[in-house]
Order: sequence, then structure tokens, then C-alpha cells
Amino acid sequence: MRTDETNLRQLRAFEATAALTSISRAAERLHLSQSAVSQSIASLEASLGTALFQRRRNGSFPTREGEAFLVRVERALRRIDAALASVAEGGRTVKGAGAPMPGNVTSVQISALIAIDEHGSYSAAAAALGVSQPALNRHARDIETILRRTLFSRTPRGKATTRIGRALARELRLAMKEVQYGREELAVLKGEGHGTIVIGILPLGASLLVSQALGQLSLTFPRMRVRIIESPFEALLERLRAGTIDIIIGTLRPKPLTGDVTERPLFPDPYCVVVRKGHPLCDAGSIADIDLVRYEWILPRQDTPRRIAIEALFRRFGTPPHTPIETSSMALTRDLLLNGDRLTLLSRDQILFEERLGLLKILPVALPNSYRVIGSIARSDWLPTDLQRNFLALLTDLTKNETGH
Repeated sequence: MRTDETNLRQLRAFEATAALTSISRAAERLHLSQSAVSQSIASLEASLGTALFQRRRNGSFPTREGEAFLVRVERALRRIDAALASVAEGGRTVKGAGAPMPGNVTSVQISALIAIDEHGSYSAAAAALGVSQPALNRHARDIETILRRTLFSRTPRGKATTRIGRALARELRLAMKEVQYGREELAVLKGEGHGTIVIGILPLGASLLVSQALGQLSLTFPRMRVRIIESPFEALLERLRAGTIDIIIGTLRPKPLTGDVTERPLFPDPYCVVVRKGHPLCDAGSIADIDLVRYEWILPRQDTPRRIAIEALFRRFGTPPHTPIETSSMALTRDLLLNGDRLTLLSRDQILFEERLGLLKILPVALPNSYRVIGSIARSDWLPTDLQRNFLALLTDLTKNETGH
């Protein structure tokens, strides 16, 4: 993410002018000349391709576009200022005279920090930003000097962010995400697009629900851009917290998440015992636990909700069955089921297509209180765009129709 696409000085000039409805008063607050503030606003308007203020004799007042963008800029600057102040006040780890001055941090320095954090080395970060390595090194050194904190450390690959540097980079990345949202919202107002949503889904997650919601969403927002990222839960949660995805859809964990992320349950999805068509147990008149123990079971990854449900079922059996294979890949699980007399635990939603095609069968085995909860996970302070709000509303509507509530 190139934070210098929208200069930090421009954002501060815009926010101060909107708050004070006066370029001269904004200049006083920012300790800049009126011409510098005017130039910053003009450059920002040119970059965004829209007027942010109506200039009147009694002051400068935000346009409709300016009001929309102001919401995002205020959120971004609050986050930037809080993050920089927190790091600067945490103690000095860089030698040098003078107190930390977080207000002097620039956009290019923020860009450097975020890029080094994302790419793990100065050379890769410089290439990603399109700058020379000496220039990147200078920006990195400058932000450390300004904040009086060690943000980078040597690694076998060169230099990477320290724990403090990683935490600061995450906060600044989230702040600049607000500016990105603001740009997208302005593009929507100008009729130039419908925005972007980045969705994280889990392996064996709720892909059917997501595809149905996106199908309906595209009817209202035909020029939307959607990116789907499939990864294990821990990887998605890290990316959500870092601001590189907007929302996670999938199986909620038994232990509720708290703090910086919020879960929203959508619907319960019962588990069932699944086998291939023609499995010997398909012709059994009745199936006892002892019958299930005789066959090989496919296990999902450790500590996943489905693994917890299977282990609870095995405790009911008393004698655990043979479990040589562990995988959370739906494609591999399906192939293993189809090419042997194996069993596993899946939800009905997960095998909907295979069941319709007659490839997999659900055994009539009672599994009381054995289900997963499908839901969404988002950052607690997330302010979704119109596109993202509509996606969330569609998820709710679709699950209400599914459950009949």
C-alpha cells in the first residue's frame, strides 16, 4: 500500500479546514502559511478528482463529497496520531537529543515502515515502493529518529520490523485503509465504480453462502471488485487485524473472540457422518457405534471446530477408530472418501453438491448437539462502505431464509 498516494499534510490541511471552515484558521492551527494549506487542499482535490469545499465569502464548507471523505480522514488521523503518540511515549530506544516529535512523521516514512513490515527486507520493500534502497533506508532511519524508538532490527535477510515496529505498522496500515475506503466512496459518488471488498473464507467454510451473497450483490453493484482469500483461521485472523482483508466468513471458534474483533453468528450447521455412495454401511438396516469404529476415519486439522466435534464422537465410541490421515482440504477429503471405505464428519452444507450428484451419502447416525456455527468476523471498529454493508445485509437475509427465521 503506497501511503504517499494521499499526502499526510494534505489530509491534515483538509481536516483542519473542514473543522474550522476557514483556511486561515487552519493555517494557524497547523503552523503553516495560508498558501501552503490552499495548495495542499488543491493538490488533494486534484488527486481525488473532485471538489471537497465550497468557497464562500464567510468561509470554506465541505461539499457532499467532502463530507463523505471527511469521515474517513478523521478516522485515519485519529488512528495515526494515537499510534505515533503511543510509540513515542513508550520510552526512548534510539540515541539522540531532543524529545520525540510524532507530528513530524511524513507519509513517505509511513510508507517505508509499512513496506518493510510487509516484505520483510529493505530490498524487497524498496522494490515494492519503486524507490532506491538508500532512499528507503533514509526514510526508515528518519522515522526512528523522530519517534526515538527502534523500529527495525537486523535479520539474515537484512532488516525487518521489531515488535514495536510491527505493532505501529499495523495501526498505520489500518489508518491508511480508511483513506482507501474514502477514495472508493468518492468514486461511487462520481459514478466511477462500486467499491471493493476483500473476504477471507476458511477451508471447508461457507463458500456456498458467500457465492450466493455475491451473486445477488453483483445485481446491485455490477462494477464492484471482490477478492476472496482462502486460508486457515489463524492466518485469516492475522490478515483481518492487519487490515489486508475486510471480513472473515466461516466457522466460528468455540472460544469467543474479544477485543479488537467482533463475531456475528449467522446460522447453525449440523454435522453428519459422511461416506461414499455404495459404502457397506449404506445398506445397513441400523448403525451402531461399534459399526462406525470398524472403519478408517479422516481427521481435520487439530483444534478446529470439526476436529473437536469428531473427538467428542470418538469419546462416545469408547474405542477410537483408526485415523491415519489428517487434512482440512475438501478436495482431498472428498477423494479419500470416494476411493475407499473411509468415514468423516462434515456439515450438510459442506457436501451439498456431492450429495446432489450422488457421490457422497449421509449415514443415519444421531449426533445430538454436534454442529458448527457459521458467522462473520470483522474488526470491532470497522466502518464498512455501502458495498460492504450490503454484503453483510445479504448474508443475514440469506441465512434467515435458510433457517426460516
